[in-house]
Amino acid sequence: MGCLLSTGQLVTSCLQESVTNTWFYAYLTGIAQQVKQTYNLPLVLIVDNASIHRSKKMADYRELLKTNFSTNLYFIPAYSPELNRIEMVWKQMKYYWRDFQVMAADKIEQWVEKVSNLFGKEYMFTF
Repeated sequence: MGCLLSTGQLVTSCLQESVTNTWFYAYLTGIAQQVKQTYNLPLVLIVDNASIHRSKKMADYRELLKTNFSTNLYFIPAYSPELNRIEMVWKQMKYYWRDFQVMAADKIEQWVEKVSNLFGKEYMFTF
């Protein structure tokens, strides 16, 4: 999972299992806490229409995020990956920054962490 903050920070989380709405909520809670502590500002998240973002359970989680962290989720139109900044990051990572070789899961996690930590320094692009 990944989130590109307006500050330019890339926040990623790697799972070696399917992402569920519970995992997604936990990830968003961590980001919301970080933004609240650091900036004390409401957080607006732009998300696509993936089923984990739109599920009934996630609707309950969205209310908790709004109540606890002043965080609101807004959905981009369906089939509009060009409007989703994180999709642009994933594309850049997959096709331009990655060496085309087979990598074990632990190596992929290390590589994603490296890109996350060096995003905006060694790994960058403009919109």
